[in-house]
Amino acid sequence: MDDMQGISSKRWFMGKGAKIDSVTEESRTGIAGNDIAIVRVTFDAGENRAPDFYALIKDEGRIGSALAEAFAGISRSYGTAAGHLVFERSHDFSEQIPQEELLAIRPLDAEQSNSAFASDRLFFKLYRRLQAGVHPEVEILAHLESKGFDAIPHFYGSCKYINASGNEYALGILEERLSCMHDAWTFFTQGTQASESLAQVARGLGEATARMHMALKDMPGKECGPVEIPFDKLEHLLCKATDAGTPAGNETRDAGKETREFAVKLAAKIADLREIAARSFGSAKSTLFAPQRIHGDYHLGQVLVSAAKTAPTFKILDFEGEPSRSLEYRRALRSPAVDIAGMLRSFQYAGAVSGHDSGPCERAFLEGYARVAHVDIGDLERATAPYILAKAVYEACYELEFRPGWFRIPARALLELAD
Repeated sequence: MDDMQGISSKRWFMGKGAKIDSVTEESRTGIAGNDIAIVRVTFDAGENRAPDFYALIKDEGRIGSALAEAFAGISRSYGTAAGHLVFERSHDFSEQIPQEELLAIRPLDAEQSNSAFASDRLFFKLYRRLQAGVHPEVEILAHLESKGFDAIPHFYGSCKYINASGNEYALGILEERLSCMHDAWTFFTQGTQASESLAQVARGLGEATARMHMALKDMPGKECGPVEIPFDKLEHLLCKATDAGTPAGNETRDAGKETREFAVKLAAKIADLREIAARSFGSAKSTLFAPQRIHGDYHLGQVLVSAAKTAPTFKILDFEGEPSRSLEYRRALRSPAVDIAGMLRSFQYAGAVSGHDSGPCERAFLEGYARVAHVDIGDLERATAPYILAKAVYEACYELEFRPGWFRIPARALLELAD
């Protein structure tokens, strides 16, 4: 079992910087000689935050044995004194997938807010931090499968923890692994593709995105409240950046100087950006997009691409939304322009990293979306513009906090929007 007391050092731990009061085991289940535990993390009273729940595996190297047993039937339940774990296969779980594929599942090196495990043909994502309620990724993948939407990996099953009070916590999903495809971020930043090829792929991605939104249109949910743009947080971070006398994090002195210079320029434009945002979101409600279920954390890193000579194909991943947000927020109905803006900003990031002009890719993406969605591209650009501003403010906050060397990318975008 992972060292429970060392949980704060894990990348997937969401309580970074908070003072932990206790880490206790809430539940433990044995499956095929391996243990899955649910632990409860409580925080010091001064933190003013509710307890967190996390999933831990005794021997991650042998997780395949547990999954092979748990997914051997349509549905299997494992009880404990505090609740039970339920594993359910989807209707698309092919009998052609041999048990050896499940047995071969092993940890992948990459660890982010969740943990990844895979064999040649299967991928298992373990949701480390557990939240009570229906998980957006589980329900969206099941919905898209039922709609015949083919730009996702096949969804094979899911597992959840149900405590003694009947509260459900999603534990993970089992889906198809597509190791023959490339992640779109690498494709658009590796610098080996001609600009015409990049634009062609971007156009195809726009088409796939429109089809995704069309397939999600009839999913139920509650409408989200007004868009909240973290201007106050950005002003606070800009103040800290301009007052800093030494580089932050791993920045060199020159990079630290660049960060401060951009911070000074952007701080002078915050009032203008607030006014632009208020005017954009305060105007008449957009008639182009009605609120609906969306991806919620859409960028090039969430897409796999195979750029064949005939036409590119795509697989869209990670429908869980922003992990730091509540499940209620991630399942809310929002404008599809949120996803479109996220991808357009991602193209701009890719252009900044690779040194190529992202404009043709952005335009091609919008053209592809507009064609499939049967909307005017000018209307599409106008509907998306406010969300691009909101996304860039969020990015500026993130970069100042965690990657100040990248702050110049959203800072430049915001300065252009303010002019």
